[in-house]
Amino acid sequence: METGIIIDACIFIEYFRAKNKDSSALENLLKKYKKCFVSAVAKYEVLCGAADEDVAFWETIFSNMEILPFDDLTINKARQIYIYRQLNRKKRLIDAIDILIAATAIVYDLPLSTLNRKHFERIDELQLL
Repeated sequence: METGIIIDACIFIEYFRAKNKDSSALENLLKKYKKCFVSAVAKYEVLCGAADEDVAFWETIFSNMEILPFDDLTINKARQIYIYRQLNRKKRLIDAIDILIAATAIVYDLPLSTLNRKHFERIDELQLL
C-alpha cells in the first residue's frame, strides 16, 4: 500500500456522478493509498458546486480524509507558480484554483491525483500520479 496522495476536486466529482462507484478513480485511490489528503481549496471547489441536499454526502466523504490547510506556505508557493507562469509567457495561465491545489500538493510533498493532467503538468515541481 502506498503512503499518501492528495486528491483533486475532479476525482470527487467523477465519483459523485459514477453509476458504479466501486470502479471510480476515488475508490481505486482509497484502496491503494494508506492516507488520502484533500486541499482545503479542492474541498471548497467541490462544496461550491454541490446542491444543498448533497452537502451532507460530501461532508461524510471528507470526514475520512485529512484536509490540508491553505496557509502562508501554500500562499507563497501559489504565488511563485503564478509568477513563473507569467514570466515565462507559456501558452496560457492555469486556473487560479488549480494553482492553489498544486501549491498545496507541492508544500506537503504529496503526489496529486487528477483527471485533468493537461493543466497540472505545466507545473514542473508538481508530482502527478
